[in-house]
Amino acid sequence: MKNKITFYLFVFSALVLIFQLVNSKKILDDKTERLVSLKAENKFNLEAILKLQNQLDEVNDFSLEENEYALSYFKDININNITNRIKDQLYKKNLLMDKDEFIPYATMDRTFLINKIKVLNHKWLIANFSDGTLWGELLIFFKIDKSGDISFEIKEHFLYTTRE
Repeated sequence: MKNKITFYLFVFSALVLIFQLVNSKKILDDKTERLVSLKAENKFNLEAILKLQNQLDEVNDFSLEENEYALSYFKDININNITNRIKDQLYKKNLLMDKDEFIPYATMDRTFLINKIKVLNHKWLIANFSDGTLWGELLIFFKIDKSGDISFEIKEHFLYTTRE
C-alpha cells in the first residue's frame, strides 16, 4: 500500500512537472515572439522619428528662430520673443484694417483674415489668408526700427482659383 501511494505520488509529481515544463515553454515562446515584434516595431518607430526629425530640420532651415545670423540683426533691439511680436503686430494690423485694406483682395467685398504666419528671417515672412471660401498667400517684407515699431510691406500675393 505504501509503495502504491509512493508510486502514485511520483507519477502525479512527474505529471505536474511535465505540465509546468510545457506551460513555461509556451509562455517563454510567446514572450520571445512578442519581444521580437516589439523590437521590429521599435526599429520602425525610430526610423520614423529620424525621418520626421530630418523633415523638421529642413522646415526650420527657413525660420527666424533657427537662423543665428538673422537673430543677430535684432541684438540692438530689446524685444523678447521677436517672432511672436512680429506675428502679433501682423494679426493686429490685419484685424484693425482701415480703408486701405491690408490684404489686396479686400476690394472683392470680402473679409480676408490671416490664418498662419511663418517668419523666414529678419526681413521676410510668409502668410496665408482666407475668407472661409477663398484662400491666398502673401510674401511680406517687414522692418523693425530701433524703438521696436514694425512696418509691413506686401511684396507678392496671390489668390487660389476656385474649381467649380
